Amino acid sequence: MKLNILAVILGIGFAVTGIFAFVSSETFFGLLGDYYGAFNSHFVKDAGIAFLSAGCLLLLSTRITKWCVPLTLGGSLFIILHGLFHIQMLIMGMATTALDVAIEIFIIISPSALAALLLILRIREHSQNSNN
Repeated sequence: MKLNILAVILGIGFAVTGIFAFVSSETFFGLLGDYYGAFNSHFVKDAGIAFLSAGCLLLLSTRITKWCVPLTLGGSLFIILHGLFHIQMLIMGMATTALDVAIEIFIIISPSALAALLLILRIREHSQNSNN
């Protein structure tokens, strides 16, 4: 049950982010750091679709309990890989100010870590239930 609460919070957050990026691409991109380069509507909309899909799969994982692990995997894989890519960006020095680094950690890396945690805990819970 507690895992479902985390899945709902993340699912709603990712879905809302995805809708915002898709519907209002320029505004969404304008909130990002200058180090992201030039605005590309197609790219931002693709990212929006990926976030919306991830959020929907995480939300669905709370409703179809026998499929919660594969749905959580589907909903978290892009998010986790996206977070790892942003860690690489930070290591390479792309975010030059302390504020940019803090924003990257808070807005992108932390939710990615939570998605990874959710996936790990769902797999663990499924394993324990299978052994009983």
